[in-house]
Amino acid sequence: MAISKALYFVALVPPPAVKEEVLEMKKEIKNRFGAAHALKLPAHITLIPPFWLEQEQSFIDALGLTIQKIKSFSVELKDFGHFGQRVIFLNVEDHEPIRELHQILLKSMAEFLPGNKTSKIHPHITIATRDLTREKFSLVWEEFKNRPYQAQFKCTALTLFKHNGKTWDILEDYSFSGKEDF
Repeated sequence: MAISKALYFVALVPPPAVKEEVLEMKKEIKNRFGAAHALKLPAHITLIPPFWLEQEQSFIDALGLTIQKIKSFSVELKDFGHFGQRVIFLNVEDHEPIRELHQILLKSMAEFLPGNKTSKIHPHITIATRDLTREKFSLVWEEFKNRPYQAQFKCTALTLFKHNGKTWDILEDYSFSGKEDF
């Protein structure tokens, strides 16, 4: 019997109101500038970038056990940033709680993750990516670089996504213990 591999990633997903605001920004970028790639995923902050996995159920069980030890924390989004001329995103103000969670996940899930998974992350929510040409990037960045944005939410869960061959589906949501801070 052949073992099948699938592609997964782990992320924090903001509450519906923030997800909707981000979706509207992505739609604006698509409609005004023709860059639509970011619409393929809901608003999220990546914790573990996409990785291939064979042992889905074992990973799900192990992630569930790890998450039982995690406590909720606040996330504040403020204004916009970019990576090079390819990605425009919403800034996450305090990276530390998310970086701590990322390190806990890397350590506890090491047996499932490829050895080259990065130990450094830059928490953010992408609003434009991949299909931004240099010209489009300049136009979109000009529009968003001074636009104010602020939102705050309590992060009480993380989400495991699985790629179905065309798009990403939510496979599982994991609730934290509900107490403040790590």
